[in-house]
Amino acid sequence: MAYIICEPCVDVMDTACVDVCPVDCIHTTEGENQLYINPDECIDCAACEPACPVDAISMQSDVPGEWESYIEINRKFFETFVKPETADEGTGETGKAAQGKQQGIPEEFVQIPEVPDSRLRAPYNILTMLLQPILGAFSAKFKARLEEMAGNTLVFSSAVSTGINSLVNLTLYPLLLFFIGLKGQSANLFTSEGNLMIFLGIIIAISEGIYRFKDEFNSTVDQPRYGAAFYGWFPSLIATPLLSGLRSALTVQREEERTTVPGSVLTEGEIYSDDLRERYRRYGMVNRVTELANHYEVEIEFPRWVPNSVAKEENELPDRMPDYAYEIQLSSPYVPGEPPAPESILTVQTQLDDPRFASVVGRTSSFPNGFTNIMPISGQPEDFQAIYRNKVLTIIVSKSGTCESLGLEPTVHYAKLKG
Repeated sequence: MAYIICEPCVDVMDTACVDVCPVDCIHTTEGENQLYINPDECIDCAACEPACPVDAISMQSDVPGEWESYIEINRKFFETFVKPETADEGTGETGKAAQGKQQGIPEEFVQIPEVPDSRLRAPYNILTMLLQPILGAFSAKFKARLEEMAGNTLVFSSAVSTGINSLVNLTLYPLLLFFIGLKGQSANLFTSEGNLMIFLGIIIAISEGIYRFKDEFNSTVDQPRYGAAFYGWFPSLIATPLLSGLRSALTVQREEERTTVPGSVLTEGEIYSDDLRERYRRYGMVNRVTELANHYEVEIEFPRWVPNSVAKEENELPDRMPDYAYEIQLSSPYVPGEPPAPESILTVQTQLDDPRFASVVGRTSSFPNGFTNIMPISGQPEDFQAIYRNKVLTIIVSKSGTCESLGLEPTVHYAKLKG
């Protein structure tokens, strides 16, 4: 149920509501004396209501009786309203801003970042993988930089290395404290003092591990940072700048040239509030299509957090969003007697089918029960592979031949061309 702009806006037309609207759904045209909210685009975020300086905006169900006529006025406006084209002839507005507006994303929120273009050279990649229990003790900044240089979480992962190091510390700290006590001749293996030192070491290791993973327990943190062990702080001060200085020697540029396909949009966390980013995820709007030498990579971020609401509290819903069910189809339009179509259609359809959410999803436009992404893919690909990890669905679509012939890593989902 959308919001309605009522009589106080007439002849005032303050645009504070337009500035805060995350989906650009507030419109007017030349000759009109007020603003209007498109009910098909409004996501019920309520950002506009407190922003209005004349209190002209209300939820449709809460419109005062004397202003109910504005519900019909709003409806009639959008019967004939035509949204301006994405590319404005007067300004020549195209590219990322045009793509973003086409999807209802304000221009300042649209960003297509660079794709990592390097990976660790051999044998540094193998060495890094083997040294994860030690490297996990270093600072979050060091590990994030090394993970980016590795270009593959199977080679190095901040979370995995920190977890392994924390497990190592469960043995290291008790032994360290025990030998300190043994050296001071106040403890040995068969005394209560020795057992106390071992127990104290275990408690310290567990407490430190919880602190290092504190971001995982914080629902407001979208990109967790995994801290250092107490003995890793000082080495990190030296190792972090050293790692940056050795980047060119440790990494190799990818041979394949990556280009971003026109029409794809990837939104980055640092330019969104958590609530806004999650709202776009629920509509499948956080995505990217990347063209490589012999295949396409499609990445779609799935929702991660349950939005705070009265319904969440009433139904005792968890903070983390459960995994969506998804179906992928790759089809090629075929007309008998006609040459093959120049492009195929990749369709990703999702649905939140967790029974705990049955009474919540679909009640408002801000929380749909799923989304559908339809993406054109040039050429006549034979098949695709897809893998779902950490709330990100990555789909590999071959340009020619099969995905198996590309030598890609094994996936959890595989399907032949449909249609």
